[in-house]
Amino acid sequence: MGHRALLAYRRDDVRSDSTDDADRSPDETDCSPDETSTYDLHRSHWGGAEFALLDRISPDSPYATDTQFSVDPEPIATDLALADIAADHLNYLHHEAFYRVAADYETTAYHPVWFGLEIDSERVERSETVGHGALVEVVPEEANYFRGWLRGTKAVVGEMADREALSPDEARDLLGERVRSWADDREVILPER
Repeated sequence: MGHRALLAYRRDDVRSDSTDDADRSPDETDCSPDETSTYDLHRSHWGGAEFALLDRISPDSPYATDTQFSVDPEPIATDLALADIAADHLNYLHHEAFYRVAADYETTAYHPVWFGLEIDSERVERSETVGHGALVEVVPEEANYFRGWLRGTKAVVGEMADREALSPDEARDLLGERVRSWADDREVILPER
């Protein structure tokens, strides 16, 4: 089965509708994630295992090819915004990890959080897996706690849906609010609906 992960590698260029590069500082053009940044999307069959790629990607080993967690150097998609990846490419149920790799190879890991409730609610029969969730920045030493918190939160929201206190859409919105609230100062990426 593996521990599947998707990785978004920052492209050197930025979208053409962005500010002229002459007006930007080197930090803005080289590494800072923003809505004008574009990424190439790669996959790793084992890279989701305990966020193993977080410390294994570097300028000397951009695809961690010297490890069992190696990244396929052939992109599966190119020139994408993070919002597009979150909405159209990431399978929140099947991908165990998501990574954003900056132009300097600084790597940020995210938990893919699936908002599907069919396991937690008898009223919800089927939930989409692509574009139906959130990405929550990882703090590795708190990863197990977060997973437990999420299971408990989904159980409560599923019960609320079963009791018809929430519609499935309201349940999804509540999950998004709870994840944002829990994340505090960590980055959260929610696909636009």
